[in-house]
Amino acid sequence: MPVPVNIAESGDPPSDQDFEDIAEEELIDAYVRGELSLDERKLLEKGLRASPHLVDRFHFARLLADAADQAAEDEVSPIEQDEETLPSRKSWWPFGLAWGQRPALNLAFAACVLIIFIGGAGLLAGWIRVRREFRQLAEQQAALERQKSELHKSAAEQRLATEQLTAELREKQQKLEADQRRIDELRQQVQEPVPSSATVATFFLPPALRDSTEQELKPPAGTSKIRLRLVVDSIGYRGFRVEVRNSQGKLIFQPRVRSPRSGKLVTIIIPSKVLSAGAYSLQLSGISPDGASELVGNYSFRIALP
Repeated sequence: MPVPVNIAESGDPPSDQDFEDIAEEELIDAYVRGELSLDERKLLEKGLRASPHLVDRFHFARLLADAADQAAEDEVSPIEQDEETLPSRKSWWPFGLAWGQRPALNLAFAACVLIIFIGGAGLLAGWIRVRREFRQLAEQQAALERQKSELHKSAAEQRLATEQLTAELREKQQKLEADQRRIDELRQQVQEPVPSSATVATFFLPPALRDSTEQELKPPAGTSKIRLRLVVDSIGYRGFRVEVRNSQGKLIFQPRVRSPRSGKLVTIIIPSKVLSAGAYSLQLSGISPDGASELVGNYSFRIALP
């Protein structure tokens, strides 16, 4: 349908050009509706081929007519639709030929379609690339988080191991200090050897260590017995068994002694005639309540002549 022009709302009086435009629109609209005679149709088609401006108006009128026909098709039966649209299709065919004879417009339309297709393909490729890069970044972030968690876990384990080792070293150091204090106290409690007129000489004998040297004992002249007071860690035994060997490894004395009631000192009395000048080793074993023997400590000493 032609677009009406409201002349009354315009500020200037209508010109000849305005009337010509209205007449052209009404003529094209009548052609689209099939209301022109055969001679009028031929005359108009000739003018359409010669005027691109009229062709554009014809296309616009044709679009409006198609829209009106589509709205009417929703209300009529398929048979009536075919009968009503047949003349319009026949009237459209001559101009379709004119439209197909415009290669520049077709080329421009094809170029637009190609540009849209290429642009869409580029956007799709860019979107796929961005999505792939985002996935890679997410995987890298997850890997970094796992590494960070593993590092924190390893650091916590190392810190715990260090704390445990420090606690063990501190405990051992405290134990060594306590043992040293106990040895010092026992040394102070041990009396010095009695004068030469006495018959028993008493000596304090700690356990032998790896880097320790043999302790030298000098019993006074006229000593008939030597009393050895052995330092032990535990006295929770039924009794003790002693083995004294000389430097050749020969067993020369093997007494059994009772477990002391208090203190951690096991006292052994050995006849002085058994211990001549020389090096000796002493092995102390504890006898458990079931009769089994358990090594308590090794001691070494040397008897020197006065």
